[in-house]
Amino acid sequence: MPAPSFTKPILLIDDDPQDRRLFTHFFAKLGLKVIATGDPEVAMAQIVSGDVGCVITDQAMQISGHELLANVRQVRSDIGVIFISGADRPSQPLPSGVMFFKKNDRAGLAEHVLKCMARWRR
Repeated sequence: MPAPSFTKPILLIDDDPQDRRLFTHFFAKLGLKVIATGDPEVAMAQIVSGDVGCVITDQAMQISGHELLANVRQVRSDIGVIFISGADRPSQPLPSGVMFFKKNDRAGLAEHVLKCMARWRR
């Protein structure tokens, strides 16, 4: 596993524990430190702390990715947000500046997460 080359971790929010494990491993192989949770309150605490460089969230959870994004934007304007889903398309129109990736589009997701994290590169 490569040494982390970023000053901030990414925050992965997904209510499916298996997907959290899978994507945590995937992002760690890219050299990213990952904070993974399925709990929106834990996610918001991490975001408010200022110690997160990019948020990758499942679009369809008990609290939707859109609701979470609205909360994120209230407290952090410097954080990138990426929606992921098992669905082929977003369930709602995407907010400005948010990218959407199918969970099986790992190459596209990796490329965009690394772009999202570029400002936090050591």
